[in-house]
Amino acid sequence: MIDITFCRMAYIKPLINGVMQVYRLNISQIGIPHSLYADDMALIPHSEINRWLRTIVTLTGERHFPFRIAEFLDVANIHVCANWLTSAPDLSITFRRINYGMSCFHSSGHYVGRQSGHILKWCYHNAFTEDVTDVDALRVAIMFTQVLRHFSSPAVDTSNDGTTNGFQRQGKSKTPPYSPLMVRLAGTNIDVEEAEAWFGCQVISGCEQTEVWFDTKLLLLEHTTSIEENREAVLSLNELDELVNMPQRDDPTKALYEVVSYARYYGMPTVEHVANLLALSPQQLQRRLQKLGFSFTSILAYVLNNIAVRYLLKGYAPDDIAQLLGYTNPQSFIKAFKRVRGCTPNEYLRHLNL
Repeated sequence: MIDITFCRMAYIKPLINGVMQVYRLNISQIGIPHSLYADDMALIPHSEINRWLRTIVTLTGERHFPFRIAEFLDVANIHVCANWLTSAPDLSITFRRINYGMSCFHSSGHYVGRQSGHILKWCYHNAFTEDVTDVDALRVAIMFTQVLRHFSSPAVDTSNDGTTNGFQRQGKSKTPPYSPLMVRLAGTNIDVEEAEAWFGCQVISGCEQTEVWFDTKLLLLEHTTSIEENREAVLSLNELDELVNMPQRDDPTKALYEVVSYARYYGMPTVEHVANLLALSPQQLQRRLQKLGFSFTSILAYVLNNIAVRYLLKGYAPDDIAQLLGYTNPQSFIKAFKRVRGCTPNEYLRHLNL
């Protein structure tokens, strides 16, 4: 059994961008290749996200750095699908889209709402955060609170008679930002006093899961979103395929495929690198591959060939694809492609255009 979960670059990129802007770090210092950073749909093993978070804590010297980059930790900064997650006209629809839609971005996280009387508890649980549970909990609790503050911010006065129309984002209002009723955080290494100062409410740490509590009345709050904007999220079949392409935890073959795919951002994947990403020895990985009917060489060729086809359909030139996949030269890529498909990349494209 291979128990591994994934996170998309688009989902973690707001945090990375915030760290780069506020702390003047670059992605190389964090350990992220440029090609990976540029691929919003890339699937990243969650253990690698944890590694990045540890590196950021070390480089910044701050365990609670999410508070310093809070303005970046906004669902609206997940730039996919014409901001489908946040283009809804009210909090109720946005709440549902985030809870259900996050499964396409984050397979280890469980997002759900639990109602108790007039209180709605926005809950998040992730069993794969290792020793950075506190950092991950703060990141998500801030994200939830930013959504609530967006919908509960005071209305903008846009008329001559003083009536209001629409809602504005936090930071443009002279009144204090919205505070949840309570925040419960997973993780114990949290400065509760600092957390209470930012959230503006009671904060309890060391909880089983992260929860942000708010009054159910907020679900009816609206913000102005044009009908045209709500109609913008039209996906091509290729985009839809990428969005729903999230391995399930009971599909070891698909998980292996995506780990190999991730490894190629660091050069031609090796059995040692892939085994390390899976927390296995090379020998253990080889044995598990044999049980699934693969060798490392066969699954590597299959994965790289399928990625190459994806790049070809997006209009990439074979020379560029060779570099993206970690081949030493374009000729090596063309030969490898032909071994699997029986034709060269250009011949494959000509065939599709017939």
